[in-house]
Amino acid sequence: MFYAFELEQFLGDLLPMRDELFLEMEDQALKETIPVVTPPVGNFLSWLVKVSGASQILEVGTAIGYSTLWLAKGLEGREGKIVTLDMNMDRATRAMEYFRRGGVAEKIQVVMGDARKILPDFPKGEFDFIFVDAAKGEYLDYLELVTPLLGNGGIMVVDNVLFRGWVVPGSEYAPKYERMVSHLREFLKLLTQNQELQTSILPLGDGLAVSVRKFP
Repeated sequence: MFYAFELEQFLGDLLPMRDELFLEMEDQALKETIPVVTPPVGNFLSWLVKVSGASQILEVGTAIGYSTLWLAKGLEGREGKIVTLDMNMDRATRAMEYFRRGGVAEKIQVVMGDARKILPDFPKGEFDFIFVDAAKGEYLDYLELVTPLLGNGGIMVVDNVLFRGWVVPGSEYAPKYERMVSHLREFLKLLTQNQELQTSILPLGDGLAVSVRKFP
């Protein structure tokens, strides 16, 4: 978190009470230090899917499926499909069980493997909503790979782009994070300068980049 955790907790407390499955997943992620989106970010993803009318959704980075369930919540009451990619078999298996328990398994396809090898096989313009929440050191690769998959008017959301605020020049952090910070700064520069996208950076969670693909 690049701002006080108490603020994010306050924003989370303003949300309607989440059902038991979400709370169970949050507790599990906390116990095992599994990186998942915060409830305010999850709620925003669900809201964005709902108001945009997106129906073909791609997620890069499944983990235990917490954000996937928020995306599926945005599809409530209408048809839609989520394709989610991950290379951790144990977590993906657990995610599929959560999807089953949440009653949304039929809307979600889990694809195992390295996303950087899988993404080139998808047709261009295939998705109207893309969510990226994977290894931050690979975001430059994902930008190149997923942008062509986004249809005109489609939305792309990328999580953790502010990385505790360390992307701000002059920030102090341990030397081991230098490569990661440099990659994220370059990613943000390329993303915001991409003429095919209109992008806003939101200070929610650990920072969200929200882009819309312009119509030609």
